[in-house]
Amino acid sequence: MKTVLQLLCLSLMFVMSCTGQAKPAVIAPKADSSLLLDIVKVSEGRYITVGERGHILISEDKGASWRQVEVPVDVNLAAVDFLDEQHGVAVGFDQTILLTEDAGETWTISHQQVSNYQPALFSVLYASSDNITAVGSYGLYLETNDGGDNWQVREITSLSDVYDGFSHFYDLEKRSDETWFMAGEKYIAEANDIGEEFSKGMVAVTRDAGKTWEKINSPYEGSFFGISVTNGDLYVYGLRGNLFHSEDQGGSWKKLKLANEAGLHDMLITENNGLVLVGTGGVLVHKQGDNISVAKRSDLKGRAALVSLGNERFIIVGEGGVETYDANNEKKASAVKGQ
Repeated sequence: MKTVLQLLCLSLMFVMSCTGQAKPAVIAPKADSSLLLDIVKVSEGRYITVGERGHILISEDKGASWRQVEVPVDVNLAAVDFLDEQHGVAVGFDQTILLTEDAGETWTISHQQVSNYQPALFSVLYASSDNITAVGSYGLYLETNDGGDNWQVREITSLSDVYDGFSHFYDLEKRSDETWFMAGEKYIAEANDIGEEFSKGMVAVTRDAGKTWEKINSPYEGSFFGISVTNGDLYVYGLRGNLFHSEDQGGSWKKLKLANEAGLHDMLITENNGLVLVGTGGVLVHKQGDNISVAKRSDLKGRAALVSLGNERFIIVGEGGVETYDANNEKKASAVKGQ
């Protein structure tokens, strides 16, 4: 799963997380209104969201109510993923990796390492009972092949820039057991003798479950915050409302116009093949065929991630905490305005 509200809270997270000592998260009465960065469906009716100061919250009624659980760290958590209804992983700053074996009720520290150079993990994939892979700042790449007993730090040199440096790895998504995709910050792809540099948004693929990675054709010179994979389709999205679609696994791309220039942080594909994206300034973009609607929170607080409840209803998390959004109500309101 993915992700982060990178542009809105990166500096805040860095300052708050570099304490060098693990402390348990404080149980806060308004945790469901705090900064939350990712959300995942665990089982029917059960959802888990993670965010600032080690907050992990569980809903067992499709987002109608939330309760915070005890967590052994108070660092900001950026992403969460589940292998099945019981086994999950959450990652965040100080290279923190937490594991649960009871559907999120309790969490243990599997890995934590304070680093000023690579301070944070932004995305995680619970690929199998043995393999978990987490990625983050400045090329940070951690993996375990024994279910979290031991972690290895890898430098994926095939994803470095022209100067052998690394940009941020923002999102990791799985198409199949062997094929995964990654999106990230722009990197310097070329440089000439007169000092000119040319950047591309990072898009990469592994076809052997993370053993090797290669960059694929990138359609944009700016950063990508996320990537979505479904059947034969690939979508990448990021800065300035940019969204691109590929039907050939990144061989070629088509830019999709959204009537929006806000940064995009997460996306899902609805049951009727519509696209719903959320991002900076509380934006929510709904694209159904050629029809596009754009809505924003009245307080403009950024939206970071979302999951579907079905029937055009969504749970969204972000700067304003957790909210339930019903696109059907927006359609009704728009119809009334148009009368």
